Amino acid sequence: MPKPQIRFRKVDCNMKISRHVVFALLSVVILFVAHRQVAARDEWIQVKSKNFFLVGNASEKDIRKVGTRLEQFRETFRLLFGKMNLTSAIPTNVVVFKSDSSFKNFKPKKADGKIDNFVAGFFQPGEDVNYISLSAEGDGSGDSSTKFSVIFHEYVHFIVNTNFGKSDVPPWFNEGLAEYYETFAIENDQKIKLGLPQSRHLTLLQDSKLVPLDTLFKIGNSQLLNTGDHSRSIFYAESWALMHYLIQGGKSDALSKFLKLLLDGNGPEKAFQDSFQMTYAQMEGELRKYVSKSSYNYHIYDLKNKLTFDADMQTSPLDEADTNAYLGDLLYHSNRSDDAEPFLLTAIKLKPASSMANTALGMVKMRQRKFDEAKTYLETAIAGDQKNHIAFYRYGFLLSRDGRDEFGFVRSFSKETADKIRDALNKAIALNPAFTESYELLAFVNMVNNERLDESVALLQKALRYQPGNQRYALRLAEIYLRQNKLVEATTISQKIATTTDDAETRSRANNLLSSISQKKEFDERQAAERKRYEAGTAEDKRYTDASLAADSSEENLLTINSALRKTAPDEKRVIGAIQKIDCKMRPLVYTVKTPTETFTLTTNDFDTLLLNAFTPEANKAQVGCDENLAAYTAVITYKPLAVLKSTSRGELVAVEFVQGDFRFTDADKPRLISTRRGTILTASSASVLSDPAKLNSADAEARRREMMMRSMAEALRKPAAGEKREIGYLDKIECSNKAIVFVIRTTAKTFRLLNTSPQTLRIGVFTPDLAEMQFGCSIKPIEVPAVFVYTDKPDGKSKTDGEIVSLEFVPKTFVLEP
Repeated sequence: MPKPQIRFRKVDCNMKISRHVVFALLSVVILFVAHRQVAARDEWIQVKSKNFFLVGNASEKDIRKVGTRLEQFRETFRLLFGKMNLTSAIPTNVVVFKSDSSFKNFKPKKADGKIDNFVAGFFQPGEDVNYISLSAEGDGSGDSSTKFSVIFHEYVHFIVNTNFGKSDVPPWFNEGLAEYYETFAIENDQKIKLGLPQSRHLTLLQDSKLVPLDTLFKIGNSQLLNTGDHSRSIFYAESWALMHYLIQGGKSDALSKFLKLLLDGNGPEKAFQDSFQMTYAQMEGELRKYVSKSSYNYHIYDLKNKLTFDADMQTSPLDEADTNAYLGDLLYHSNRSDDAEPFLLTAIKLKPASSMANTALGMVKMRQRKFDEAKTYLETAIAGDQKNHIAFYRYGFLLSRDGRDEFGFVRSFSKETADKIRDALNKAIALNPAFTESYELLAFVNMVNNERLDESVALLQKALRYQPGNQRYALRLAEIYLRQNKLVEATTISQKIATTTDDAETRSRANNLLSSISQKKEFDERQAAERKRYEAGTAEDKRYTDASLAADSSEENLLTINSALRKTAPDEKRVIGAIQKIDCKMRPLVYTVKTPTETFTLTTNDFDTLLLNAFTPEANKAQVGCDENLAAYTAVITYKPLAVLKSTSRGELVAVEFVQGDFRFTDADKPRLISTRRGTILTASSASVLSDPAKLNSADAEARRREMMMRSMAEALRKPAAGEKREIGYLDKIECSNKAIVFVIRTTAKTFRLLNTSPQTLRIGVFTPDLAEMQFGCSIKPIEVPAVFVYTDKPDGKSKTDGEIVSLEFVPKTFVLEP
C-alpha cells in the first residue's frame, strides 16, 4: 500500500456568525475524551522569541527551530519590504506538537466532521490573537514543500491585509504574492531562496487554457470562495505565475506603482497600463510564453550576517493549568468552542484565577449565549490580571449587548452602562494602545449616544493608522462624519467601500450610508433655500399695506402648496375633503372620506404605502391611526379608482395631504405674485412631513419600525423554488456519519430529518443577535431560536430523511412566517 502523501491546506476556521446575514461553511465538531491526560502526560514548555510566543510538548530544540524559521521568514520580509508595518498589536502564538498523533485532535476538520489527518500545519488569524499550529515530526530543512509553506502563505496574507486591507488589494495580487513567498527557503541561516518554481502550478497551467487577464482581475474574494476546486486551482496557479513573471522579470517597481495607483482609487485597467506600459492582452501574451518555458529563475540572497535568533529566545516550563488554557484557547479560536470548554474548565480547576482561561471561557460562554456566565468569567479574568487588555475589551463588548432589540439594534445606552463600557475600553487602550478593536467599540458607544463625536473621529483615525485597510473602521468613521454633517468626508469613504468591498453586508451598509447622505444633502438644500427666501423677505420694501400683504400671502401660500403637492399619475384622481373615520377591524383598512358634495370610502392594505404630508401647522396635532377622526382637518385626497366600481369602496387611497381650510386648486405654474418676502408661507420642506404617521407618538413609531424590520426580513429570506417547501422550526441537532449529515428540525407539526449533501452550498443566515456568537457543528446543542428552513420535498426511505435541506435562516422569536 503506498504511503499517504502529506498535503497542506489553508484553513480559515474563524467563521463566526455575523450580526446580520452570514453564508458560512458548515464546521462540524467531535468532542474529545481524556483531555486532562494530554496535559498531565506530556511535558510542555514555553519559548519566547522576539516576535512569537511558542508552546509545545515537542523538544526544546524542535520548538526553537520552529521559532527560528518563523523569525527568519519575518525578517526576510522586513528586509525586502522596509516600508511595511510588521509590528502588529495582534500577537501570534505557536503551538508545536511533538508528533502527528498528539497534533491529531487539534487539527482542522473537513466538512464531513472528520479530522483532516493530512494537514501538517495551519495558520489561524484572529482579531485578538493569531495561532500557528504544527507538528515537529518529519520537519525538513529548507524544503519549500514542508508544512511551513502554508504558514508562510497565510502570514503574507496577514501582513498584506493589515497594511492595505483585504478588499483594497485584488485577490490575484494577494494570492499571487502569498504563493510566491510561500516557497521561502534558507540554507545555513544565510542563503535565502525566494520564488522557487511550483511544479504543481506549472503542470496545471501547461495542461490548461489560461484565464483571460480581464477575467482573472475581476474575480473578487467572495467569488473565489464559491469557485469550484479546479477553477480555484487555475486561479491560484495563474496568479502565482503572473507574480513570478513580474518579480523575476524585473517589474517589481511597476508592481509597486500598480498597487499604489489602486489604493489611490484609480481604475484597475488604467492603473495596470500606466504601471506596466502594456494592455491586458499584451501581458497575457507575455505570460503565455513564460509558463511554456522549461526552466525558471529564482532569487538567491546571500546575507552578510546569519539570521540567528536562538540566543534571544527564553525558555521556561509550562504547568498543567496553563497548558490546558492554551489548548482551550487554540480550539476556541479555531471555531471549536464546545471542544475548548473541557480544557478551559480543567485549567480553571487547577488555577481558579487564571486570567487567560477565564477570558477564553467567557468568550466560549458568549458563543453559547450564556451571557450571565460569560460576565462572571470575564470579571474573574480582570480580577486575576489587571493587565489583560483582551479581558477588558471582551467585558466592554459583552456590556454593549445591553439594550439591543430583537434585531440587534440599540437606540441608546444608559449613562451607567455607557460609563462601564467606556471604563473597560479605556483601560484596554491604556494597556495596549495598538489593539484597535477597543477604539472601534468605544466610537460605536459614543455614536449610539450621540456623544463625544470628535473624540470618536480621533479614535477611529488612530485605529486606521494601525490598520489602514479596515473597512469596518472606515465605515464607522463615515457614519460619525454624517452625524457631524461632514458630508464630503462621509461620501468619499462610503463610495470607495461600496465599489471595492467583496462583502455583501459591507456593501449594503455603505450603500445605505450613501443614501442617507443624499437625503441629508437634499434636506440641507431645501433648508438653505427657505432661509435665503426668508432673509430676502426681511429686506423687502415696506410699501405693502397690511391688507395687500395678507392677500398676497394667502395667494402665495396657495401657489406654494399647489406646487408642492404630490403629482398625480394618469390613473389617479384627487379631491378636497376630510377623513371622517379609519376602520382597522379587518383588512383592508377602510377610510371614510367626506367632500362638500358626497361621502364615500377608500381602502389600503396597511399604512405603509400611504403617503401623508402636512402643509399646515394644525395638522401636527393629528394622530393618524385606527379609529381616528380627522374630520377637522382639510386634506387633498388622492386615490386610484377601481376598474370595476364596488359599493363598498371607490378605490385605493394613495395619499393624504393636509392643507388649510380655504384651500383650492390653482395653476401651480402660475408666476408668483411676490417672489420673496417675509410671511407665513408653508412648503413641504418647512412643514411637518408625515410620510411616517407613527412618528406622531413614540409607541407607534417603535411598532412601525419593528413592522418594517419584520417585513424587510421576510423579503430577505430565501424563497422556495419549484419542488421546495418552507417551514419554521427549531434546530435540535445535527447528526454526522460517514455517509451523511442530517439536520433534525422540530416544528409544531412534526420533526423533520433533512439530508445535507454539500455543507459548502448550504445557506445559513442569521437575523437575530441571539446567535451573534453561535457556532455550528455535529455536537451542537438544541437551539431555542426559531429558524426558517427551505427543503426539497423528496422523502428518502433509505436514508430515513424527509428531503434535502437548502437553507437555514434564524429569525427573532416573535417572527411569524406568512403562508
